[in-house]
Amino acid sequence: GEVVEVGLLSTTLLETTGLADKGEPTGRRVSFVNSYAVRGQYFNFSGEGQWMWDEITVSLPTDANLYAIAKEMERAAREETTESAQLAEQEWNRGKHTAGLARVSAAPMVAMRPAGSGVDIQVRYVTRALGRHEVRDRLYRHVIEMLHEKTKLASPEGASADPDKLHAVS
Repeated sequence: GEVVEVGLLSTTLLETTGLADKGEPTGRRVSFVNSYAVRGQYFNFSGEGQWMWDEITVSLPTDANLYAIAKEMERAAREETTESAQLAEQEWNRGKHTAGLARVSAAPMVAMRPAGSGVDIQVRYVTRALGRHEVRDRLYRHVIEMLHEKTKLASPEGASADPDKLHAVS
């Protein structure tokens, strides 16, 4: 993580992801009493920072319109999480007291990766930890409805499936 504050009695870190994920801030602030650092014991005393990076992943065949689908998934994540992302950025930036720290952005990110039978499209976004499952469910529903529209899939009975009766697995 990045050290955001070193006080007389405590130190605060802004947690980041591993190097494989480019060290993006998770939004969690970890504070510990300086004496714990000397002894190698760490505790999270922070009541703020209930933000987290979450993600959805969709596997598609290579003949799908991958870039258009990825763009639509990013747009949906941006619409769903704009308010949360702005609040998270404000909270994260409030904790920065040093001009040298990297600018923190909570904007959704899209990654496309080759997969066994096609391409995985992954969208990462910031959300409150408590509402994580609801946000993920809404995003998966949006993706399912978008794919349903693009392929005009029908249920086995020949009628369109009712999206209100679907529950995306997260």
